[in-house]
Amino acid sequence: MKLFIEPNDILMFRDGRPFAGGDEHFARCLISPSPATFYGALRSHILSNRSGEFDTFRTDYSGIPKEITHEIGTPETPGSLVLSQFSFGKGSENVVEPFFPVPNDVVKAKGKDDVVRIASPENLPHEMLMTDMPSELKNVWIRSDEVMENVPGYLSAQEMQRYLEGDVPVVTETKAIFDLEERTGIGKSRTSRTVETGRLYTVEYMRLKSGCGFAVEVKNTQLLPETGMLRLGGDHRSARYSMIEWTDIGNKEICRKVAGRKRFKLVLTTPAIFDNGWIPGDIDVNTLQGEINGTKVKLCGACIGRPVGIGGYDIAKNIPKLMYKAVPAGSVYYFEVIEGDIDSLFDRLWNKSISDKRDMEGFGISLIGGY
Repeated sequence: MKLFIEPNDILMFRDGRPFAGGDEHFARCLISPSPATFYGALRSHILSNRSGEFDTFRTDYSGIPKEITHEIGTPETPGSLVLSQFSFGKGSENVVEPFFPVPNDVVKAKGKDDVVRIASPENLPHEMLMTDMPSELKNVWIRSDEVMENVPGYLSAQEMQRYLEGDVPVVTETKAIFDLEERTGIGKSRTSRTVETGRLYTVEYMRLKSGCGFAVEVKNTQLLPETGMLRLGGDHRSARYSMIEWTDIGNKEICRKVAGRKRFKLVLTTPAIFDNGWIPGDIDVNTLQGEINGTKVKLCGACIGRPVGIGGYDIAKNIPKLMYKAVPAGSVYYFEVIEGDIDSLFDRLWNKSISDKRDMEGFGISLIGGY
């Protein structure tokens, strides 16, 4: 089921840092919201629509109908519901185009937005560089006399396909999708309802542009209504959703290139949580080799971003969730194919989760590109 979620007002997706007015006075908004926020909102919507017994679900879910707990799970165990795609989206005439974070190997000359290039892994003498990457890995590099920097923004599905096929994409600026707004408030006493000294705070909100929202695909659900309203993000702001269609990225040409060159790059479109830090779970941390769906591969380079904190709040248990350091969306891994079937790689990795944890919530969704 493909959904387009449009906010009715501003939204707030807080980062993982603690926030209390007066102690830490500024609450920043994540510009790449966690898919878990939307997964939780959809679970709550199913429960509300089909049962409404929130208190019962928290304390004794045995009274909740089995078909509901089968889909949304329980406070201890997940259900069948899977969030299989998550991105920004722009809609027009009942059709949505997804927009993905720009991959980290897309760079531009500093101060020159029109000079965009794609970096690639090369063998360079390690004495030339200061890095904590394993010495066996190639360095992601671009030969230029100019200072290069990452390109902020997003790629439409069409431009993402061009990028995965090896062409330089056209980047959509962030301001074409949303703006950030700051709002200032002051804390009040819960008893006297009067303002308190030293409780001034500022909160950063996201205001999506007209026609913009979130493209979300969910699987394994029979109970989610085709349209509805969600409580989403901080302050429980409202958003409406409806079923809609979009054209998925084609991979026929990409598969042909990967089969010919025996190498590919893996691009994360959502953050991924790995047991071994930044290294995917199928890869041995010592040999940097592994087997993915029967195909033997070797990790030969990586272009990853600064880790992001993934936590959240467990409403059922009324406690914060365990905080993880995740590899951010837009990170790129470069692999060589040692032996095996290329089609099996695409079956396992194309638009599938590779996250070691919370994969059903939409973490670690990946795409394959040639290089």
